[in-house]
Amino acid sequence: MHPSTRTAVVTGSDSPMGRAVALALADDGFDVGLAYAADRDSAEATAADVETRSVRAAVQRMDLADLPGSATAVDEFARDLGGIGVLVSCPGSTAVECIQRAVRYMIAGGGGGRIVNVTTSSSGLGGLTGLLAAELARYSITVNSVVVPAVEPDFAAPGPDDREVAAVASYLCASAGMFVTGAGYVVDGTRIAMIPHSLTEAGALRQPRRAGRIRSYTGRWAPTRWTR
Repeated sequence: MHPSTRTAVVTGSDSPMGRAVALALADDGFDVGLAYAADRDSAEATAADVETRSVRAAVQRMDLADLPGSATAVDEFARDLGGIGVLVSCPGSTAVECIQRAVRYMIAGGGGGRIVNVTTSSSGLGGLTGLLAAELARYSITVNSVVVPAVEPDFAAPGPDDREVAAVASYLCASAGMFVTGAGYVVDGTRIAMIPHSLTEAGALRQPRRAGRIRSYTGRWAPTRWTR
């Protein structure tokens, strides 16, 4: 099932990725609150496109340096759109205070909710996602992350289109994703898999003269594969 409150807040909506996520959720029938950091004109343009999908849009500034102001922006979205059922945070636009405030409205609505953190592999939000998922499961609120590339090195595979990232976020907010929580979806075009091979070709990594041993996730000892 979908969250009973068909309202989504998208932070970082003045970025290309934020725009793609907002439009995907509008296509899914959500009213969309667009939180922007600096470019109000971009957020307003996205809001106009959202409204062509026969749903409502609202725009609020959200400055992460102003934590009380971020929470107030969430309150304004809930007032203007009638609650909050979904929160999608785009890279560089996530504040714990914003998540906490949105969760209050999801719990008050009584119909569950969705939280999706679109983050980079270098962000610390992965651990937070797991903790929140365990804590909020009792309220039928799912918490997941979508991991996108932080940088685009020359040897990396082409990165994902913003619409492809938005499609993953859309799935996690839909009824099909109702039992998915605490997960991290890596959307990076196999970049992580290609890095060791590419660095070896560049001479950045070399095979060790004497293989060391590291403890694997299974608790067993396994030989190392790469050293600097």
